Order: sequence, then structure tokens, then C-alpha cells
Amino acid sequence: MDFERRSIVNGALLKRQSGQPVSIHLFVERAEKDGRSFTGKSTDGLPIQVMLSEPLSSLLHGWVEVIGMAGSNDSVRCKEIITYQGTEGEEDFDVNGHNMLCTFLANCRDIYRMG
Repeated sequence: MDFERRSIVNGALLKRQSGQPVSIHLFVERAEKDGRSFTGKSTDGLPIQVMLSEPLSSLLHGWVEVIGMAGSNDSVRCKEIITYQGTEGEEDFDVNGHNMLCTFLANCRDIYRMG
């Protein structure tokens, strides 16, 4: 797992992060046939296009965390995907809590700064 600095965002906040490293949770909706991209719904209900550097080796479903670079037009160039086993439906993930976390972090830019 990569521990480089990145912003935790939802769909609305992704627009402010173009060209920056991000982490976004998406509910997988549709994968392209070539396996090099998929579309997911963000925790605030926006469609996000994810571009992969390599084709998917298995079918994605449910909630995933996408770590990568925010692009323009509601997209992410994926560096890593974290899947959550056993999460089949939207009710399994606290979208309201996650959106509150995203808003809190966006408003507290130096939350991890010591001293």
C-alpha cells in the first residue's frame, strides 16, 4: 500500500483537485469491454470515470477505493484500487458519513500539521 499524501474526496470535491493525488470511494456501475476503464458513482452521487494503466484482471463490483490522479471532467487516472470484500450493496457503506469526512477534511487543510 502506498502512503503518499493525497486528498480524500467525493465527486464534488474531485473537481477542485485536478492534477493532484486523490482517494475517492466509488460504487462500480459499468466497466468498459476492454477492461481499461470503468464508471462508478461517488458517495455524493456523481458519475466518475476511472482510467486504468492496465486492464482489470477481475470483475469489480460494489464499493471500491480508487487512488490516483484527479483528471479533468470528473475522472481519475488510477494508480491503485482497493476492493472491499463482502460489500455488495450501497447500504453497506456509510455514504453520508464519508461525505461529512470529505467536507471536514476540505475545510481543515492543515489537520495533520503538528505544532
